[in-house]
Amino acid sequence: MPHYMSAIIGFVFLAAASVAGAPHALAQSEDPVTLEKNCSKKDAFACANLAVLLRHGRGTNKSYARALTLFVMACEKGNDFACGAVGDMTYRGLGIPSDPQRGEQLLRGACRRGNEWSCESLRRLLDHRRRS
Repeated sequence: MPHYMSAIIGFVFLAAASVAGAPHALAQSEDPVTLEKNCSKKDAFACANLAVLLRHGRGTNKSYARALTLFVMACEKGNDFACGAVGDMTYRGLGIPSDPQRGEQLLRGACRRGNEWSCESLRRLLDHRRRS
């Protein structure tokens, strides 16, 4: 099995359970050092995993700016979850000034490409907006 396929299989994303709709991941590793090493080798999945840890401060210091940078990098390499995460952070103004319209566009694009987390996150954000 090619290396990238095992990474895809091992990188399972769960729909967010929190009110904030924050992404959670079951990663091939939850060790920030290992993920940083693999991310530096341009492994989009490792970058997205590391970004999740940074966004939530799991095993490392919380850093929205660094998480956003890594999500953008992973998105540019074709990781649709990362594209949705960029949209979610853009919508909410985490690490970037809030831009709900652009955030929604990014989430819609990732959802259209089949990323279920992005679809669920978009649904929650729009439901919240309708209720507000």
